[in-house]
Amino acid sequence: EDIWCQGFSEPGAGSDLAGLRTRAVDGGDHFVVDGQKVWTSGAQFADWIYLLVRTDPAAPRHRGISYLLVDMKTPGISVRPLVLMNGHRHFNEVFFVDVPVPKANLVGPMDQGWKVAMTTLMYERKGGGGRGHDGQIARLGTLARELSVDGAPAWDSPLVRQRFAQLVIEAAAFKYTRLRNLTRQLRGEPPGPEVSILKLFGSELGVRVADFAGELLGPRVLVNRPSEDVPDAPRWYNRVVSARQYTIAGGTSEIQRNIIGERVLGLPKD
Repeated sequence: EDIWCQGFSEPGAGSDLAGLRTRAVDGGDHFVVDGQKVWTSGAQFADWIYLLVRTDPAAPRHRGISYLLVDMKTPGISVRPLVLMNGHRHFNEVFFVDVPVPKANLVGPMDQGWKVAMTTLMYERKGGGGRGHDGQIARLGTLARELSVDGAPAWDSPLVRQRFAQLVIEAAAFKYTRLRNLTRQLRGEPPGPEVSILKLFGSELGVRVADFAGELLGPRVLVNRPSEDVPDAPRWYNRVVSARQYTIAGGTSEIQRNIIGERVLGLPKD
């Protein structure tokens, strides 16, 4: 099996992806690619990369973009990991210098890769909100019953119970929204702009779970090693430190709100 990564974002083209500048120049039977990608998950392990490149710099921004499949072992490609605040290294910068790519590796028509890219992103966003938060929330409920605050279990506080109940409700809503989307797939329908609801709600719910964990565990959440009170403390340290990134990766929450407003609710762009 091959491992793939996704070469979309660039230092100057993240949410504004149509501003990408990585170039692919006609070299006869191949393209010659030069440029840089960033925030490329798993690039250091990948065999291949889905790559968005600009093939017609004179065309309007959303046109003149092509979608290539590139072998990561091709000479001229280098990968540099980006170290996150939690110590993880799954994001990377990827550099392309005079990289030859066969024209047979072009996906879809030349200069019309934007539509292919949007289809790719819809499938990514379908899972971008997480696979579910039920296990984390259940564990926080157990911790609330075990941890003591001011001499009494944290669970005795009505504020803790209220926050917990709200998370359970939101997780259930997220679960059934995901099941509706799965039904579409089983009917053979492609994902549509409504997957932005999953991406937005799921990633923001992850932040709310992390906030509750931080408030419940207090200073314990800052210790990245097991303790007697919280044997799975590293899990919560990483949850709190890492949660916000999922509201950015795969399209920011602001971008998802725009998509929902314009393409699901039919609101005007301005």
